[in-house]
Amino acid sequence: MAIRIKDRASVKHAQTIIIASLILSLVFGVLQAFLDLESEKQQIHNRFSSILLLSHDPAAQAAYQLNSPLAKQVIKGLLSHPDIIQAEIMDDFDSQLASDVDQPSDENEFTQFLANYLFSKQGHLSIPLIFSPKNINVGSLSITLDSQAVAKSFIGRATNVFLLSLIKNLILSLILLAFFYKVLTHPLTKLTIWISSIKYNNKAIDNPPIKIKKDEFGLLIKQFMALWKERESAEAQLREYAYFDLLTGLSNRRHLSDILHNAIIKIQHQPTIGALFYMDLDRFKHINDSLGHAVGDALLVTIGKRLSEFKNDDTSVARLGGDEFVILIPDIADTEEKAHEAATQLANKILTSIAEPHTLIGHLLYTSASIGISIIRQDSNTGQDVLRHADIALYKAKAEGGNTYHFYENQLHIQAEQRLSIEQGLHSAIENNEFYLAYQAQCNKDGDIIGAECLARWKHPVLGEISPGDFIPISEETRQIYQLGDWVLKTAFLQVTKWLHQGLPHKFTRLAINISPIQFQDPNFVERVQELLVECKCPPQLIELEITESCLFKDEHLAKLKVEQLKDMGLSLSLDDFGTGYSSLRHLRELKLDVIKIDQSLIRDLHLNEIDKDITDSILSLAQKLNMKVVAEGVENQEEMSALLELGCEFYQGFYFSKPINAEAFEKLVFEDRKSVQQMLNQS
Repeated sequence: MAIRIKDRASVKHAQTIIIASLILSLVFGVLQAFLDLESEKQQIHNRFSSILLLSHDPAAQAAYQLNSPLAKQVIKGLLSHPDIIQAEIMDDFDSQLASDVDQPSDENEFTQFLANYLFSKQGHLSIPLIFSPKNINVGSLSITLDSQAVAKSFIGRATNVFLLSLIKNLILSLILLAFFYKVLTHPLTKLTIWISSIKYNNKAIDNPPIKIKKDEFGLLIKQFMALWKERESAEAQLREYAYFDLLTGLSNRRHLSDILHNAIIKIQHQPTIGALFYMDLDRFKHINDSLGHAVGDALLVTIGKRLSEFKNDDTSVARLGGDEFVILIPDIADTEEKAHEAATQLANKILTSIAEPHTLIGHLLYTSASIGISIIRQDSNTGQDVLRHADIALYKAKAEGGNTYHFYENQLHIQAEQRLSIEQGLHSAIENNEFYLAYQAQCNKDGDIIGAECLARWKHPVLGEISPGDFIPISEETRQIYQLGDWVLKTAFLQVTKWLHQGLPHKFTRLAINISPIQFQDPNFVERVQELLVECKCPPQLIELEITESCLFKDEHLAKLKVEQLKDMGLSLSLDDFGTGYSSLRHLRELKLDVIKIDQSLIRDLHLNEIDKDITDSILSLAQKLNMKVVAEGVENQEEMSALLELGCEFYQGFYFSKPINAEAFEKLVFEDRKSVQQMLNQS
């Protein structure tokens, strides 16, 4: 396998050395600049003091003679220096004899900062003027420096020093890099290529790419050669053991594992695609149990012979155990599309061959097989992965009724693992207190909270929050919904009882609980609801059970009877998700439900969809004539709320009012922040 450029040791060495050189250059450059700053301040003072002294005598003569032209000439000479922006000669009466000013430089913020450090404010130097013949003070000569220009000059010198240091370090880094590459990286690369080539050419072990010396590389080569030869000897011994199935003469699981491992390595280094067919016989256990193991074994031998008919030089056929067989083709095609096509053709031929009658020990048998197919690509990791993928696809084929094949897809693996984790976790989730109820407020048009819907939530210790859309269907299939449904009912009933003791507001009239169709169809469902109401001391008038139309299909007569019994207990019943599915009007007529819940698919963007608005209007009109309440689900914004108000809807539920929240947060909303929803609506 080729090493990517960014992962090569030489590149990493280069990166490390270059980064180190840059850091060192920067650190030492900054350190040198700080050391130079203090000496620079003194040098600036000395340099411009010397300039003042050079101009002293003509300036003193001009001041003594009050010679203004001479004084101006001196000033002009001083201002010719690029770093002086002002010069002035004063006489002994402190009167200005001559003065001139140049425009200061306008540099960036860093230059200004450095200038302030060097000069505090603006650099100002002054000397007294002594007329030598008479040794008397005749005035003063002063200059003002362009601090930013001086600072800029210092920055330029410091930058040059830094760049020279950087270039020096980079050159040194390149020299070191070349040295390391020659003595370390290049020999390692040769050794890596050599080791890789041994996998395909065992004779290469005796021809190392570099001369064996008395250094670390020589020791490494000797140790590797010794280990490799020991490995070859051990493999030769292993090949002496049984690699074949005693019953059918086909390769066994161990042999297949080695063949598959080598096939994957070959595929990873060559532009080819492989395929593995994992199959077992449909209803083989029935044949084995009813006709005896002798007939079963004879059938397995016959199947092995028929599968061997598809074998060629590159194809391997194995029996993994029981009635499980594998066909491995390491180079079925050169592209994935062609591989799928070829695998499909072969799978159909295998199914046809196995389906032909078998005459065994006086019995004429017919059987079929299910096949899971895993395509082996260059990114395939291990043989175990390939086998597991084919096994997952086999499970899918058997779930479709057998006598068929199915290709492995990543989604199948994810679904299988997720389903298994959820199914296993459901057994202990209630005991471990992993479930909790979330409550979503139901409000009237004034924003008063008139009820809530409780929703089961599962916080798995490993998987985290699991969607009800994932665990509810699995709990229904495994019939664990009975235990989960009981827990939801009991927890909700106890919660209502607790709220009553806390002083539930009089406008809060119901807590809605979703009922699974499987749970509703339980013969003991009505009795169980009644038992829990009594046990929890919960008033049934505050409970609303939400059912869907699927609760009614299995036995409509029995469903109608259960609805009547529940209503006789004082419970309210609502038809959930109305507007989807069948939405049968006959159910509304015969069951005499209390509430219709309009599905959120009709509410979403209601203000933008006239058809949905007309359907919703029809549902509201129908409910009014049947004396039923209507709750609009999934209200998420002011526009949807306004559209529902125009249609005359009175009760609402959705994120616009409140997301599903835990019991503690919902209690705060109901008992402490009663006006929060109304205020939100008023602000809208």
